[in-house]
Amino acid sequence: MNCKYKINKKATGLKLYRLISKSKYTYAQIAEFLDLQSPRVVYDWVNGIKLPSTENLYNLANLFHVQIEDILEF
Repeated sequence: MNCKYKINKKATGLKLYRLISKSKYTYAQIAEFLDLQSPRVVYDWVNGIKLPSTENLYNLANLFHVQIEDILEF
């Protein structure tokens, strides 16, 4: 079975970068809001190294007042 859609980490990271820049939140503030150990995780998302968990995607969407689909890029 072939997967039709695959999340593009780099493009998703760019979308997150733009949302964060527009919001004026710092990576540390976002990490605190999401109860992350370190803002390093946010850097990894923005740089396309990792993707946020489903829970973090939901909370990021709420923080930025967008839909989850507005964050992800396929």
